[in-house]
Amino acid sequence: MSARQGDLIAIVVLFVAVNAALLAYHGVREGGDSPLYVDGGARLLDGRPLVDRQPSYVGYIYVVAATQALQIGALGLVMFQIVAGAIAAIAVYAIAASMAGATAGRIAAVLFSIDADTNRWNQFILADSLYVSLFVIAVWLVYRAAIQRSANAVIGSAVVLFVAALVRPEGWFLLPAAVCYLVAMRTRSTAQRLYWGIALCIAAGVFVAVLAPALGGNVNAVGPADMLMRGQTIWDFDGWRVTMPPSGVVADGQAGTAVAYALQHPFSTAWLMIARVMVHFAHVRPFYSTPHNLAIVVWLIPVYVAAVVAIRNLGFTALVSWLAIAIATQTLVVALTHAEWDGRYLAHVMPLIDTLVGAGVALTIAPRQSGALQPAHG
Repeated sequence: MSARQGDLIAIVVLFVAVNAALLAYHGVREGGDSPLYVDGGARLLDGRPLVDRQPSYVGYIYVVAATQALQIGALGLVMFQIVAGAIAAIAVYAIAASMAGATAGRIAAVLFSIDADTNRWNQFILADSLYVSLFVIAVWLVYRAAIQRSANAVIGSAVVLFVAALVRPEGWFLLPAAVCYLVAMRTRSTAQRLYWGIALCIAAGVFVAVLAPALGGNVNAVGPADMLMRGQTIWDFDGWRVTMPPSGVVADGQAGTAVAYALQHPFSTAWLMIARVMVHFAHVRPFYSTPHNLAIVVWLIPVYVAAVVAIRNLGFTALVSWLAIAIATQTLVVALTHAEWDGRYLAHVMPLIDTLVGAGVALTIAPRQSGALQPAHG
């Protein structure tokens, strides 16, 4: 057995052990949207159409329906999520190892595996767990497709990207970013990039036209215009709000009203978006206990510092740039809507941050590994 195979086996065992312990302690858990998914699964099995926000999560609802059809219950669904997370842990290892060697991969994968704040979502009947796993795997596959230049790699990454977007609507933000990244990596001349740019603009218009009806129910439920005009930073919480100018726009649906208000008050809107992002990455909440908030600060400050160290040492290589783009797509969702009251949205990108942490720590303790596995064109 090679050292790499030994690493991967150890990572999977650690991840499964930690999540099994969390499952044994907490049991299967439900969140506010759990009935939405369970009802959606029953509807699919009964041949009834999905309603309200359910079409926005059709991928996860199909997984729920499969567990219902197989009669393995909520526990079977959670175990499936843990298996998907173990595969994501391998992707975390691979990403970090590609940046700064095997030591970075080990550190990143261990960090991801023992992070109870992120792994707790694996016990919930919520789409977040499966989405996080698919998101990490998709990010890794897109990078491999960019450097391998094979049709199979592109197709494989496209499939995982598409499934991730069906599981949670945030995935749709990653899809166009991945396409642009692949085009930038696989084209050399300005003319080629211009042609691709025009084609992508046309495709984006068609994409939005097709996607809008499927996500309309979710947009109306989230209420971006209402939260924008209220200056709300955290979902379902009226504290930490930003004072916004009064609205003079005519209502035209949530999306239309939000755009009109933002154009009317661009600076206030920009400040609110920044405030949401700050709350998102700070991860603390005024309604958490003091020990809870203190634990968050003690955990996240060294994590963020190590990630910055990695970027400073590596620079914006092809892989680091793609990680930054992927994190930015999910952060944009928060800026446009809200930070989650339970901090769940940070879990969506924390595995990618873990890869940077692994690289940052590895480069600090063994600088000569820096960039050892970077592709020549990075």
